[in-house]
Amino acid sequence: MVIVGAGIAGLAAATALRDMGVHDVVVLEARDRIGGRIWTTRLGNGVPVDLGASWVHGVEGNPITSFAAENGIELSPTDYDNAFVHFHGGAEARPTHDGLVRGFWALARRRPNAPLHAVYERYAASLVERDKHFLAYMLNTTVEHELGADIADLSFRSVNGGEEFTGPDAVLVAGYDQIVDRLAGGLDIRLEHAVTQIDYAGPGVVVHAGAGTLQADAVVVTVPLGVLKAESVVFRPDLPPRTRRAIDELGMGVLNKTCLLFEDVFWEKDVELIGYVGTETGQWAETLNLYHYTGQPILMMFNAASYGARIEAMADTGIVDQALAALEVMYGRVPVPKDTLVTRWGLDSWSHGSYSFVPAGVSFRRHQDLARPVDDKVFFAGEATHQDYPATVHGAFLSGVRAARQAVTVAERGGGRLA
Repeated sequence: MVIVGAGIAGLAAATALRDMGVHDVVVLEARDRIGGRIWTTRLGNGVPVDLGASWVHGVEGNPITSFAAENGIELSPTDYDNAFVHFHGGAEARPTHDGLVRGFWALARRRPNAPLHAVYERYAASLVERDKHFLAYMLNTTVEHELGADIADLSFRSVNGGEEFTGPDAVLVAGYDQIVDRLAGGLDIRLEHAVTQIDYAGPGVVVHAGAGTLQADAVVVTVPLGVLKAESVVFRPDLPPRTRRAIDELGMGVLNKTCLLFEDVFWEKDVELIGYVGTETGQWAETLNLYHYTGQPILMMFNAASYGARIEAMADTGIVDQALAALEVMYGRVPVPKDTLVTRWGLDSWSHGSYSFVPAGVSFRRHQDLARPVDDKVFFAGEATHQDYPATVHGAFLSGVRAARQAVTVAERGGGRLA
């Protein structure tokens, strides 16, 4: 059995297969590390920073919560209300702002297929400028950051599909790589093995990786949606129209991070999130205060969707300069950071984005279409293949387990075992 990709979906699939008695499993990974879009690195003197996935979304009943507990991995809940919002020009929030957001969503529900930007334009027509900016900030931080897409590309229906686990979100204080490292234990993982072609025309599957090939009864493909959209992996024969349509119609969003380590804290020490309602919507609007979790003076600043993608063309120094300029609006003169990290998920050849989203006018069923096996030999996993929990780590994890079970079921139905 071959698994393409050593992200959370691929590792979950390999572990599930091993638990079901399938031991001849090879995991091929294009990168020089495991984890995929889970990527923990270090700042300064070794402080863990998650440049990819950061949160466990909804800790109650979540399989990642259970896995963390079983392996002694610490989770720290996030209180999204523990935030301070800076308004450009020093204006303060007003009690009417919550009503603004409720009113917007009430209108969006009445126009469930309309692009949210069109709803915003209609709703904001009667608002004063400050309220327009605040509503745009809220939509950026609660919708565009969550899905990695502009509200022009989303509708009420596309935003509100899927399910959620209950309870607070939580971060892994010592890094998300604790999860993937434990999942990977004992698996046959071959790094820097980029798969270029999957040939399933014959009785089995031939997987081309670099100059070599592997033969197997079946393959689980866990590469991100962005890689499938870029056709970096060639399928022979071509994928069926249902699968191809799902790949084409689903979107791949972008969320990028700029992490800054300072000598000391000059911001609000006790808050978890720092908001910025600026004059330019969607630019440096939300920052996670990692000091709250690590005790180290680190800010993780987010940019999503079209602006998050646009800054990828800039050099690191230019991006950091923009981040510092935003902080100076909020705090006055700020010191030079000791260390920095910048992500470019849209330009990443092995992901081409951060996570999937459903564009306006597209059905959530496309996730399910992408999850369907092809010819009982090609099985798909990854967050974009989970209709209930797309764009999440737990969705990717559950999809890997599902694909493993599908493959075993097909083999048993045929009277054989996977190899």
